[in-house]
Amino acid sequence: MKFEVKNMISGYLSESGFVKIIDDLSFELMDGEILGISGESGSGKTTLLYSIFNSLSYPGYILGGNVEIDNKDMLKMKEEELRKVRGEFISFVPQGTQNSLNPVKKIIDQFMDIIESHEREMNTEDLHRVLDIVHLGYDVLYRYPHEISGGMKQRVIIAMALLYSPKIIIMDEPTTGLDVLVQYEILKTIKEIQKKLSLSIIIVTHDISVLFQISDRVLVLYGGNIMEMGPYKALLTDAKHPYTKLLLDSIPTMSKSINKLNPIPGEPLDFSETPKGCVFSARCPFVINECRERRPILIEEDGTKYSCIRYPDWKKEAINNARSRA
Repeated sequence: MKFEVKNMISGYLSESGFVKIIDDLSFELMDGEILGISGESGSGKTTLLYSIFNSLSYPGYILGGNVEIDNKDMLKMKEEELRKVRGEFISFVPQGTQNSLNPVKKIIDQFMDIIESHEREMNTEDLHRVLDIVHLGYDVLYRYPHEISGGMKQRVIIAMALLYSPKIIIMDEPTTGLDVLVQYEILKTIKEIQKKLSLSIIIVTHDISVLFQISDRVLVLYGGNIMEMGPYKALLTDAKHPYTKLLLDSIPTMSKSINKLNPIPGEPLDFSETPKGCVFSARCPFVINECRERRPILIEEDGTKYSCIRYPDWKKEAINNARSRA
């Protein structure tokens, strides 16, 4: 199944006008791949996901672009057709399991709500099938959300997304709020599901280290723009954009003391004051005047796309700076 986002422009309506968050963004999801999307909080990740799913509620507004599934544009579909596509072709796993399940309804009743919204009849075999896939016992159907753990809630949400055997699943921060061991098990389950069902998955998280455990490719987002996109190994070993490198350097590790953490300098972009040039120019340690004046285009090289006019010069500068500090 071909899935492509073309020239997406979306944001929010305000008293002062339209505030653009996603800025003319395009990418393609390959068959059977896991595409990770990462960036700091406030980089536009969730806005992008809701725009892709055509569910960006007011004051959110999609100004332009296309979201094509087998050359059919989701953004131009009528509500009835869109409802059919959601669930049967593409499903969404929202952020925050604590808020995604109704606390006063048993799990089975919440499955029923989904089934009724698609004007279907309940099929016990289908319920058991999806629970088996996410490694949950059938007894979970007759429990309330407060009676199960955070990890089990996340598995329930994933099972709901799988109910009608979609080809594509979009996941927004599926490991947020879970402890490290539960995160590992959830990621392992997602990978198993992808392989078993030959799904294409988009998984979004602010924690880029999570994506390196599960993704085939990673898209690094900042200020609603693609900074870099490519195979995870390429980004991990040879980042071509300074933001990607700084994002990687900011990951805490067991070898780093609390005094040696490396947060990215500066504050996230204020979308109401988007700069003329590179959106990362105000925070970039390798910035030159041209970066502030000219918006970079995506350049493709060796299977990786990046938007930096200073590559590879900034890497040479980084090496020289490191040597001078040694």
